[in-house]
Amino acid sequence: MHSSNLEATAPDGLSGSKLAMASVSITIGMVCANLDMAIVQNALPAISTQMHIGSSASVWIITSYMLVTLTLLLPFAPLSDRIGYRRFYLGGFVVFIAASAICGLAGTFTSLLVGRLLQGIGSAAMMCSTTSLIRIVYPHARMARAIGTNSTVVAFSIAAAPSLSAAILLHLNWHWLFLINVPLGVLALALGARSLPAADANLRFDFRTWREITGSVDWLSVVINIAFFTLLLLGTEAIGTGPASGCAMLLAAGVLGYAFVRRQIRHEHPMLPFDLLAERNYRFTIATSFASFAAQGAAFVSLPFFMQRTAGLSTAQTAAVLTAWPVALAASAQVAGRLSNFVSTARLCATGQAMMAVGLGLIATGWLPGTMPAFAAALALCGAGFGMFQAPNNYVIVSSAPPGRSGAVGALRAATRTSGQLMGSALVGLAFLVARWFAGGDGPTLGIVVAAFMAAWASVFSLKRD
Repeated sequence: MHSSNLEATAPDGLSGSKLAMASVSITIGMVCANLDMAIVQNALPAISTQMHIGSSASVWIITSYMLVTLTLLLPFAPLSDRIGYRRFYLGGFVVFIAASAICGLAGTFTSLLVGRLLQGIGSAAMMCSTTSLIRIVYPHARMARAIGTNSTVVAFSIAAAPSLSAAILLHLNWHWLFLINVPLGVLALALGARSLPAADANLRFDFRTWREITGSVDWLSVVINIAFFTLLLLGTEAIGTGPASGCAMLLAAGVLGYAFVRRQIRHEHPMLPFDLLAERNYRFTIATSFASFAAQGAAFVSLPFFMQRTAGLSTAQTAAVLTAWPVALAASAQVAGRLSNFVSTARLCATGQAMMAVGLGLIATGWLPGTMPAFAAALALCGAGFGMFQAPNNYVIVSSAPPGRSGAVGALRAATRTSGQLMGSALVGLAFLVARWFAGGDGPTLGIVVAAFMAAWASVFSLKRD
């Protein structure tokens, strides 16, 4: 039996202790999967020294995880729809926990890299199943709050990764950046196994069923998708140091992306929800999400450089100032949920992104005093704006999808978020390159200007769907 068809006939979500356990399991899963995108960055110098590898090789500790996660999100979406969201999520979590243990105990660069690749597989399975599980787990009356909370958890995890990483490295070695996932993951796995609905229990895993599922996959599209995201990621990383090769890879990625979309439109089980993307308002909702995460990605790359090189703050002071962003984000997301009852989603999201643009603009223009409280206040404005945007925008993305397309929408949501951050990083790389071309140019400041522009762009996109 097709798991997504069961959602309509299943009870209206869980209640009591089962709802609480399922909620904790999903929350821990999203925290772990998103934290591991950036939590390792501060530890790269220590890892490269201990394992006797160069700085360029150490970057693959981050790149490998992002690459596998990105390339598998879309191919995993139709599989999660057919195999079952509960099975796919818990199976992905098992892989993620085992891979985290491999990374934490790694004594060589090869074993660490293998662990990160496996982590990416588990992360992709978890991410593309989460949206579907939320729709099954929570009663309809609590759906908006659940989606808002999940969106806040994801955004907070990404924003808090640098600060949490610094705190762990201050007291423990880098191995614990990975090992911390093991007890958290085991707890989430146990809670999920006891509480997540087994609506797909009637699906038998015999040879015939597996052949039917794998036979429905368009493997050429999978290959094109992997090649597209690989070139997108590598081109993004190369554009700051080798603009010609970086641009060539991004151009090739664009060609492959076009070929992927053309092929998928004609497929019976497409990886992307083209029926939803055909609607104008939904397209602008996705575009708003992409631009907002591009703004956040550009800001997170530029701000540490700006605080330390331009403003002259220490590493500890920079970490303290940057904490204002996730703290304000978490607080404002709660307010956004209440405001969404009185203000249209388009205007609320547009206001949030405008706040983010203003906060970044205040830093980039030098109108603020060069003090920690002033910088923290501007970053709090940015975080509050992003929190005001995230929850209502994601509710529109998820609630607009019919139950049978939850897997594809979940994958689209995660892919939009991650590719937006990559685009922000690529634009900052270009900003640093432009600053080197012009004597006296300040790369970090220009990068923050780019981030402010992307936030303003997201605000405009949001208003176009009103």
